[in-house]
Amino acid sequence: MKIAIIYKSYLGATRQYAEWLEESLEADLFRFEQVGEGTLDNYDRIIVMSGTYAGKMPLTKFLQNNWEIIKHKDIVVIAVGGQEPSQKESNDSYLTIPEEIRNNIKYYKIQGKFFMFPAGGIKKENLNEIIEYLKK
Repeated sequence: MKIAIIYKSYLGATRQYAEWLEESLEADLFRFEQVGEGTLDNYDRIIVMSGTYAGKMPLTKFLQNNWEIIKHKDIVVIAVGGQEPSQKESNDSYLTIPEEIRNNIKYYKIQGKFFMFPAGGIKKENLNEIIEYLKK
């Protein structure tokens, strides 16, 4: 299975997670702005990642703008943020993804960092469940 990882990172946490996934899965890595017409044609699985900023996720707009191109592929979405995955704010961010898309993706939320606070929550182990799923 050929895998593309597409990410947007402002604070560096999402980039670090994307690089760890690239290594673990032998995938191809792209920033959002590198994806153009035809870039994703030869991929079976698309992993879309971004941070969460004040309840907004750049990945939502990426999914909406590219949905017609990628909707028939295996799509995994990873949101990275300072809020714990179990907190209400994390679920609110998830709900910004249109329902049609939410119903056709596998979604994960993992710990990132919060502006001035240390990046101690950024650990490769946070990807274990995701990597296990992706290697099935």
